[in-house]
Amino acid sequence: MMETQQKQRVMGPVDFLVVRFPENRFTGKIAPEIRKLEDSGIVRVIDLVFIRKDQEGNVESFEISDLGGEDENAFQTFSGKVGEWLSQEDIESIGSELPDNSSAGAILFENLWAVNLKEAMLDSGGELVAQGRVSPDLIEQVRKKNEPSRSG
Repeated sequence: MMETQQKQRVMGPVDFLVVRFPENRFTGKIAPEIRKLEDSGIVRVIDLVFIRKDQEGNVESFEISDLGGEDENAFQTFSGKVGEWLSQEDIESIGSELPDNSSAGAILFENLWAVNLKEAMLDSGGELVAQGRVSPDLIEQVRKKNEPSRSG
């Protein structure tokens, strides 16, 4: 009798982004862009939470179903897909960094574009020993610093 081995799903790198909206000017305009990334197989949204800090510094969080109106409609596509991965501690930490009268969207997503690359590395005996991100701002700073002087 032959045993079949089921290959465990390899997960791509997971990123966490927090986008702040001063004066609570959050709208659902980012939802279509996130949806495009999901539809094209680039990312998979794992969790999505909205956080608001009022004038008095009180912090509250919202799930998609709590948004209401156009904002809820914009993000409705994600409501059945997201889990509760971001903890209350995560939410409180994000909220503590927000200025009064502002809001934020926190998104946790898997980079699906990297799954095949990761599988190939693992299948060839490779081991991931480091992973990180470099901000575009830092890249620009280094580029400017290394740019030859244009003064003659």
